[in-house]
Amino acid sequence: MTLAFFWVCNTTHASYNVFTCPMSKMNDGVFHVLIVRSSVSRLRLLQMLLKLETGGHIECEGLEIISCLAYRLEPLSDNTYNDLDGELIEGGTIQARLFNTAQFFAGKVDR
Repeated sequence: MTLAFFWVCNTTHASYNVFTCPMSKMNDGVFHVLIVRSSVSRLRLLQMLLKLETGGHIECEGLEIISCLAYRLEPLSDNTYNDLDGELIEGGTIQARLFNTAQFFAGKVDR
């Protein structure tokens, strides 16, 4: 499967004016993977990108959203462009897993 767009979110906004993932909730413990396959026309991709500010892109035909606890992206070739928070990163397999962050520890403090 060749992708034009692969964006993993675990927050609602990528920045103050990019409403990337309206369905995300704080500490919901889920990644939301937004996928656009390369078979989608440039016009349709442009229409999606122009709707990022309002969150309207999630209604666009051609966008797939997968909710998961972990993901792994394996490029089909060495000719890929990968970035993390706007920074170019080395090509290759990218994977992540969510861990439960809602840990609470209580106990007696010895002094």
